Amino acid sequence: MSLIHTRWLAEQLPAWEREGIVSADGVRLLRERYAVESRVGLAQVIVGAVGALLIGTGLIAVLAYNWDEFPRSVRLMLALGPLAAAQAASWWVVGRGEAARPWMREAAGLVQTLAVGAALALVSQIYNLPGEWTDLLFWWCVVCIPLAWVLHASGVAIAYLAGIAVWTIATVADGAGSGRADVRIWYPLLLAGILPLWPGPGLRARPTPGGRLVLAATALAGLLAVAAAAVMRTPGAEVAVFWLAMLTGATVMLFPLDGRGLAEPLVDKPQVLLGGLALVVMSLIATYEGPARDLVKSVLAALPLGWCWLVLAILAAFAAVAAWQGRLSVLAVAALVLVPLLAAPLATPDVGGWPVAIAYSLLLLATAIALIMLEFLGLQGAARIGAALITILVILRMADSDLSLLVKGIAFIVIGCGFLAFNALISRRRAAAAGGSSA
Repeated sequence: MSLIHTRWLAEQLPAWEREGIVSADGVRLLRERYAVESRVGLAQVIVGAVGALLIGTGLIAVLAYNWDEFPRSVRLMLALGPLAAAQAASWWVVGRGEAARPWMREAAGLVQTLAVGAALALVSQIYNLPGEWTDLLFWWCVVCIPLAWVLHASGVAIAYLAGIAVWTIATVADGAGSGRADVRIWYPLLLAGILPLWPGPGLRARPTPGGRLVLAATALAGLLAVAAAAVMRTPGAEVAVFWLAMLTGATVMLFPLDGRGLAEPLVDKPQVLLGGLALVVMSLIATYEGPARDLVKSVLAALPLGWCWLVLAILAAFAAVAAWQGRLSVLAVAALVLVPLLAAPLATPDVGGWPVAIAYSLLLLATAIALIMLEFLGLQGAARIGAALITILVILRMADSDLSLLVKGIAFIVIGCGFLAFNALISRRRAAAAGGSSA
């Protein structure tokens, strides 16, 4: 049952109990079976974030005023004073327990997060501590993550996710070697630091829709950076990053879901959308001979890497869970990652990348048809995505052909009309199905 229907049921139960339609035990059982998730509203997060940012900006402006004129003892007091005040405010919010409003938790968490960052930066400046800005960002994230647990502050969790992703990308950009931190170890550990908060206390609460998107986007970006770091640590393996990126997208897309997650619409699964989008885009590029040839080289360069085999093992485990849960459409898209591995023996230097390019074109077409058929069979499919994928494939092949501009223009018009007609058909079919289920 969707969230809208669950909330509607929760609103109707008191009236049904008063009118004698459902007994008290029946109401209790229905509430336990269709529990409404407690979520922090987007407006509450925004209000808390804006207030915290204004306070933090004001503190920074006050501290920056005539900073050079203050003695070291006064600077240290100004650096730690706001942190102590923010800590006292957080302690007061925690002491209120359930009486504390969500915006109070968000504001207290973000203000203290900013105060921690300011204190770390100012103390480093006061005592001229050595290090890079990435070191400051790393310790800022490590120190502030408990605030997300204690205050249940989604804003702090989102800031933490963004911070560790930026740290990982910047560390890789500065050079994975030369004594830099090994992000292959540290990023998964830092990402695991958010698990006590998400999916939530008792594994019942869920992050906000915006939080899910940030979690999926930052995890994908961070894992892609880790793949790049694994490549940089092996001289001559730079080309392996392309297939490792496809493996990463497939792994994020196949992340296991519970029963409620399976029943949710696709729009509430950003990890499926983002991971699948990355995988499909790279597969479409590989339908051309040149990129397909490079992708085969990427597979051959990636297989000797330990990180590649670790991701393959995790991907296989996730795929087994998805198959057990019946997530056939997601598995069909994830299978795109195996094409260069299976077609690599055929792509000899004399043949080039044509076997992989043709295989990708055929498999993308088969995947699109499967997504359409699964929905018409009443299973978890995605007819509109399948139709869009077929349309993109036809457009790419038409654009790459030697046909005249007039013929291409007429073909595009026909394809567009067909796509819109199919979209209208799916809309009417879903509306009819919804009406039948409501009846």
